[in-house]
This record gives sequence, structure tokens and C-alpha cells, in this order.
Amino acid sequence: MKTFRNKPLTKEVARKILIGHLDDDSSLDGSENTDISWKVAAGANVAYDQFPSQNQIFYEAIGGKSMWYDPVFRVETLDGRQVWAKRHYRVRDGKVPGTFRFSVLDNGVTSDEFWTLVDCADDLSYVIMHYAGAAASVGQRYLGGLLCTADGSLPSESERNETIYPKLRSAGIEPFELFAVDNTDKSPGAIAAGSPPLDFYRKDILEKKEKKKKEMQSNI
Repeated sequence: MKTFRNKPLTKEVARKILIGHLDDDSSLDGSENTDISWKVAAGANVAYDQFPSQNQIFYEAIGGKSMWYDPVFRVETLDGRQVWAKRHYRVRDGKVPGTFRFSVLDNGVTSDEFWTLVDCADDLSYVIMHYAGAAASVGQRYLGGLLCTADGSLPSESERNETIYPKLRSAGIEPFELFAVDNTDKSPGAIAAGSPPLDFYRKDILEKKEKKKKEMQSNI
């Protein structure tokens, strides 16, 4: 992805694309200003992208030098319970606008991922992302791609065929590799899990940002 809204893609705008539809001071025009950035509509990694109700929350860290990424998704435990799982990734800009370095510590294992913005509709109706990751300590490598929208619904068939699928192919992902994500909030599993903890990590960051803002104002 080299351009957005007929202008060269910059690192600043690429960050704002990640922030997407989140109600945030850094969101772009066209954002729906909801409690999430994006919701995964379909994914191309059988191990990672099939979880139901995948919420993505992207926001800038205090100071703005990096970002945070909090995926919140539903899983079924071994004893059959429906619960919400969450992760807290550090996100840093890559060398090229539209590329990012993600890192997370999960159960004692550090994973490093390289993410690329493949395409984003000018009206923020969808975004396509590709990622390549590795957990070096356990010798694991993985690839994947995501098609995300504001509410997790798939774009129209015509838009998928004419615009989205060609972009996916440009990133090495064939349409048949995609798994549609179950985003039904009225399903028995979703009801059993209850409300997702979308602000679990972000609320602390927002409180610290507000405190810092007040301190700066008091020094003026």
C-alpha cells in the first residue's frame, strides 16, 4: 500500500488507519468512533484467524513513539466454557510507511511479528493486513492475512471480487484460504461469554494520558 486518499502513505496516516474506527483523538475522518478499531471479517491462518468475535483495538502509547494493539477474541476452554482472551502487543513503526513491528509476551514466549497494510478503502469500509511472525524460542513461524471491517461483516461479493481479492492475491493470499469469522453477537457462545473486556489495557493508558495532559496544562 503506497497511497491513501490519493496521497502518498505516511507513517502518521498508516498509524491512523490502524486506529480505524476507534473513538480516539487520532482517528481519521470517516471513523465510526466506536469502542474498537476493527473487527476481523475473515482471516487466512487456520491456527490464529478462526476464533470468533475478533475485536482489534489500536491506540498510541503515552508519548506517541509507539502504539499498542489489543486483540480481544472469544475462545472455548477445555471444559466447554466460553471466555474472552486478550493480548497486549507493543507496535513500532517499520522502515517503510504501512509496515509495523509487533511484539508480545504470551505464556512466557515472546513473539515478534512483521505487519503490512495491504489496502484500505478511502471510506474505511475495510482494511487488509498481512503478517509474518516467529516465536524464536520454540522454533515457530507463521503467516497470515486479515480482512477487517468496522463491524466484522464481509463486504459485498462484487467488492470482494473486483477490489479485495486482487489485493489479497498481491500479498500472496488466495481467496479460498480465507476463513469467515463468526461475529454473531446473539449466538449461544457470545451470550455465554458476556461483554468483551475491550478497555482492559487501554483504560490505564487513557488515565495516564489525561494525567499527563493536566500536568502540562498546569505548567503553562
